[in-house]
Amino acid sequence: MSGPDVVITHVAGGAGGPAVVYAAARALAAACDLAGDELRACGTADLRTAAEPDLASSAPLSPPTFAAAELALAVATGGPDGALTASVRWEETAVLVREAVGLLEAGDQEVRSWLQRLDAAVVEHAVGITRPPRNAGLLALLYGSDGHPVVRPTDDRVPGSTTAPRELDDLVGHLQQVAALSDGPESPHNGTIAVQTLADGTGPPRHIVYLPGTDDIATLPWRQDDDVRDLGTDLRTMGGQPTSYQRGVLAAMADAGIGRRDPVLLVGHSLGGMTAAAILSQGSRFHVTHVVTAGSPTAQVAGFPAGTHVLSLEHEGDVVPLVDGAPNAASVEQVTVTFADHGGADGVVGEHDYWHYLNGAAAVDASGDPAVVEQLQSLRDAGFLAGDGPVPARVSSQVFQVVRAP
Repeated sequence: MSGPDVVITHVAGGAGGPAVVYAAARALAAACDLAGDELRACGTADLRTAAEPDLASSAPLSPPTFAAAELALAVATGGPDGALTASVRWEETAVLVREAVGLLEAGDQEVRSWLQRLDAAVVEHAVGITRPPRNAGLLALLYGSDGHPVVRPTDDRVPGSTTAPRELDDLVGHLQQVAALSDGPESPHNGTIAVQTLADGTGPPRHIVYLPGTDDIATLPWRQDDDVRDLGTDLRTMGGQPTSYQRGVLAAMADAGIGRRDPVLLVGHSLGGMTAAAILSQGSRFHVTHVVTAGSPTAQVAGFPAGTHVLSLEHEGDVVPLVDGAPNAASVEQVTVTFADHGGADGVVGEHDYWHYLNGAAAVDASGDPAVVEQLQSLRDAGFLAGDGPVPARVSSQVFQVVRAP
């Protein structure tokens, strides 16, 4: 459970977000247009009936009846509640709905532009970057070649590897355990990732790939070694470039036996989340359906495939998610949850720590926000989270290490 000091301050995107509401409003406008067309067709048919020669020739036989019929047709077509009058009203409604949506979207864009400028100003002041993705790519050039990945299985054991996650905080907690294999910039376990496989025999197995973040943030170009999660990889990823870490993750997924049609969830912190978002955005030979990021800048990606789900957690005290210089797009696929965790004053670096994101994940689990609820339910429906239901019959885990070779 989340502590009393954790507060969700903002939720953006998702199935209940403005983009979906606007799309529904446009669909309503189209329905109004269609109703107007159908009513106009009915009214036109009534006018043709009134002008039928056979009807006119019957007038001398019963002038009062003919007059009543003509009056009824006139009222039914052009009267205050007639078909032609109603068709105009329906079409006016369609125009007004479209105008209202256009004005709302224009207002949203103005606010979004202002927020982007504000975020960029904050980041410029904090890290001296004026155009984060572009400049990150330029700085990455200083590191030269990224080499190629070498992937090898390890005998490392991660606590809880054979326990299926029930809630979001279980996912983030297990990711923290995987990250703990690397205990410092010089750790021999740098670059380790884990693949957890859930199977119940009723369908294809599901796989959760846990991707920790940067192992050595202080790597300078002339000190780059085989550590694949270093500052150079951060910059390359931010600049939209392929990396040995990203390629190594895909190779490890293949070595783990993940089938092309097996549903995959990628969970990553910091650089790991950036890498997960890049894999989903750029596409791969795997069936990645869900991504969860914690403390990861993701606004630099071009977007995510329709039908996928991306849940991004951002701690208000953490500057790392801001280094992309823009807020995440409020898309149907991605929901960004911003939270404030006032449980301790631990400085700029400490605000990026896992324990904040564990607290944030617990707050998300307890949230009733419709966009958040939909994301969590999607993870349960896909079989990645057990929730209150039965856990998969078989849960296994494999650990791999990705290193950089020249």
